[in-house]
Amino acid sequence: MRVSMWHGRDEFTVEEAPDPSPGPEDLVVEVDTVGICGTDVHITRGLFPSTPPAVLGHEFSGKIVAVGSDVDASRVGESVVCDITTHCFECEECKDGRWNRCERARPSSGAYAEFALVPAASAVVVPQGLALEAAALTEPASCCLSGIEMCNVQQGDTVAVIGGGAMGLFTMAFAKLAGAGTTILSDPIPERRAMAKQLGADIVHDPAEGDLADAVADATGGRGVHLAAEAVGSPELVRKALDLTRPRGTLLLIGVSPRGTRLPINLYEFQWRETVIRGAFGRGTAFARTPDALAELDLENFITHRYPLSGVAEGIAATGQGIGVKTAIKPQLPE
Repeated sequence: MRVSMWHGRDEFTVEEAPDPSPGPEDLVVEVDTVGICGTDVHITRGLFPSTPPAVLGHEFSGKIVAVGSDVDASRVGESVVCDITTHCFECEECKDGRWNRCERARPSSGAYAEFALVPAASAVVVPQGLALEAAALTEPASCCLSGIEMCNVQQGDTVAVIGGGAMGLFTMAFAKLAGAGTTILSDPIPERRAMAKQLGADIVHDPAEGDLADAVADATGGRGVHLAAEAVGSPELVRKALDLTRPRGTLLLIGVSPRGTRLPINLYEFQWRETVIRGAFGRGTAFARTPDALAELDLENFITHRYPLSGVAEGIAATGQGIGVKTAIKPQLPE
């Protein structure tokens, strides 16, 4: 098979590699779509630990073409979306619902390739009504669904999201599905603001045209939001998001800030306002529920750019520059 091999920094080459052979509890998936994640950008910039050479890519969907000896052969032909690890259900992390932190996790292989090796328990069938390409959005969306569930959004809550990339858009959309009465999303890119409206945002804000704090004050009568989510990974925007919350409000960190950064907050204000801060890093138990949630959303044109395997470096660069809404690799596309 053909793979896109990462050799460090922004260097990728398309190479031949052995076709994967499934172990007893594994599947081989013909990869249809792989979303480019912000983590891939961070890896190529040296901001996230990973060791080359390696095949990257972990947000993917495809069709099962082979199964291991302990897997029901009837699964061949299923359209599936693939979690990046499996879970044992027995360790303390799994028992507490943190499946993404399973102490015995087995990873799927990198998906910037024509085929991927996947633990059978990690492959979730794509529901009717959800396109296989859109199903590749499950992994990032599941982190957002998990975050919204942890924040316990109530009917009628006001929610503000800073950042209209995939993570911000899904955080806003799932807050709406959870019952939020007013959702506000801020992003400088018109294409992303339009997608936010498509997904149900009540108010979209362009930071070039005014302060988000003023828009939030207008929408809430000066009280602030019940939940503010920072979906960029910027300490300065974390501070801005915290300032948007009302007393006993919640700040959700869904963006990935660089390692070593610290919360830029006024501790007196934080304590006096009884603010809750939550991080949302992983999928928890949400991955298997996410495809059904995605099927409730209008995801037409969510993926705005598509590249073949030879375009991985270009796609990662475009993602890092904030171009479009979501960029994906299609390994079966002709070069």
